[in-house]
Amino acid sequence: MRYFDEYCEVHLDPTIAPDNWVFRTNEKISIKFGVHLSRNPDYGQIIYELNDGQGYGDVDRITTETESVNENGYKMFSIILPPIGNGGGYQYRLGYVDTDGIEHTSERGQFIFVCDEAPRSIAEIPFEFLGYVNHQPLYGPKPKLGMTPSPQNWSARLFYSIIIDRFARSADNSRAGMSAVKYDPSSPHASHGGTIRGVIEQIDYLKSLGIRAIILSPVYVNAPDGYHGYHPIHLLMVDPRLGTLQCLRELVKTAHEADIAVILDVVNNHIADSINWEEYGGPPGGEFKYVQGDDTAVMPYPIEARNTSLFHGPEYTDMVNQRLFGFLEDWRTETTYVRQLLIQHLKYWIAETDIDGFRYDSARHVGLDFWEPCVEEISRYASYLGKKNFLQIAEHAGSTHEEVLEYNSAKFTNLIDYPTYYAIKYSLHDGNWLGGLADYFCGFLAPSQAYHAGWQNNIMFLDNQDTTRILHQFLSRVKNIDDSRVRLHFGLACLILGPQIPSIYQGTEQEFSGALGLHQKPDTGEWIGHDCYVREDMFENPACVWEFGPINRKTFEPYHQNHPTFKLIRQLAEIRRQNPLIHSGTRTLLCSRNNGLWCVLIHGTGDEPPLFVAMNLGAAPTFEETFKIPHWYGDFSGVDMLINTAAGVFNLVEGGIRIKLPAFAFVLGRLL
Repeated sequence: MRYFDEYCEVHLDPTIAPDNWVFRTNEKISIKFGVHLSRNPDYGQIIYELNDGQGYGDVDRITTETESVNENGYKMFSIILPPIGNGGGYQYRLGYVDTDGIEHTSERGQFIFVCDEAPRSIAEIPFEFLGYVNHQPLYGPKPKLGMTPSPQNWSARLFYSIIIDRFARSADNSRAGMSAVKYDPSSPHASHGGTIRGVIEQIDYLKSLGIRAIILSPVYVNAPDGYHGYHPIHLLMVDPRLGTLQCLRELVKTAHEADIAVILDVVNNHIADSINWEEYGGPPGGEFKYVQGDDTAVMPYPIEARNTSLFHGPEYTDMVNQRLFGFLEDWRTETTYVRQLLIQHLKYWIAETDIDGFRYDSARHVGLDFWEPCVEEISRYASYLGKKNFLQIAEHAGSTHEEVLEYNSAKFTNLIDYPTYYAIKYSLHDGNWLGGLADYFCGFLAPSQAYHAGWQNNIMFLDNQDTTRILHQFLSRVKNIDDSRVRLHFGLACLILGPQIPSIYQGTEQEFSGALGLHQKPDTGEWIGHDCYVREDMFENPACVWEFGPINRKTFEPYHQNHPTFKLIRQLAEIRRQNPLIHSGTRTLLCSRNNGLWCVLIHGTGDEPPLFVAMNLGAAPTFEETFKIPHWYGDFSGVDMLINTAAGVFNLVEGGIRIKLPAFAFVLGRLL
């Protein structure tokens, strides 16, 4: 029994709420609680908010049945909530009416979901013997829908990273608040109501931008502070505030029809803060906060996760085994049991959704003893399903290549290239010289050591959900938006036409300029770094008053497509898609003048026309009357201009190429 204020609540019965917080449509939703006799309760009440997930909501109260008086002096009540359809949910609070007819309601709320699709246990997933792959037996769920073969041209695609909660609200916005996650559009630290349906409704926007692969933030049911998806409490269920499993399937199908691949972000390192360890007042070995009576906590799903021995306690302080950020419960991924559980949950999401890859969050905080068998097994399973090029992207945020290369033996198909990002970031201290971006474009930032899948297969970015926006990097040095935009366009050209697989973050195309900031804890006054200020809403949300308001203020109307930055990205994406030399050719630096002029030839071994790039790395205009390309690259009679930024231009003249470049101009053409 859990006791709080004047109430008690039966909370350790797995057949009733709140111990069970995910019900089937054919199950009765029962609640049992009591009110102390000193409060003179006449009868009990449940005050609830109902959302059926189809657009219908209701707020009501229902009278309970009186059962008995227990030995501790509490009058006990019971109730069965009205049935609700699959995909719906309740938020409820306990209450009572005293003998004077006065109503009382607890301030503490609970949530209940009704979901027929989500397994509550790994054992509910029908794993079968599927045959032999790579001479080893393979087990896994047989898909319930058709599987789409993997794209053959990952390197030609522009990736786009999405935080679902902040990307797009669906037209009816009917799922707001349907979650343990706090819904408060005015707070930068809470859910703002973005949904999977909202992403579906913006597929045409993404296709128009030139996006051909999206990376979705995690869809798990999350703890109250997990608007972003990285604090899971149920590994096998879509958070109702985001949508349903069927909705996720529809998103993947719609994206595939638009030739957009879908990568799902998954969390194998941790679950949400759930355990009271001995150091924090729990018993030896720790105990789940819910069991100890914490009404803000729940027992995690799947039920196989409900054992504290599966997690590392706070005595572990190394990179791999520590509790991430000091509070997220770290899986003992070195154990066979945990390893199998997590791999099984990954197979479940592939079979149920037809996704094209995983982004593995916090990869460096999980040991190779997990990643090596995991990556191999997921590759075998995906291959069996016809996804021969299923992506397994590791988010290893190491600052040096040496750190990241330590994970080579895991054989990830791609890594998010933080070391190269940091090299570019540090090169931007001088806002009047973009040499770091040019070095990247030429391939000079490639490490001397070899990545398992090759440096060129790494995912490259200029900003993401954990970093200050690239436009802010320029604005903080240059101040003027027009001058900053010119530099932004130079950077985007170097990124999207660069040697690695390019990825942009939602809002970059709309010139978002947020920055990492400081947040003061209201309870302790402690100042901590916070990333909410780089997670601006793509949709209109005037309710949110950002602490750093000016940098989070939109430049354009939401999803605006008729401005230079959006158009530039679209052009660059199309150039990359149509020109294999961009991702497979050799990049030769033909000149690097002190005045900022760099000329680069991208060429292959066949008869395909080479690509010629002229760029100005500096703040002063440059002019070259007759730049000569060495004769061994061939003779050229014309040029097909593909892209120019900042009104840069070059053209063939007798004796060479005439080049005229304003500050930070980037020009690319095909030589004929």
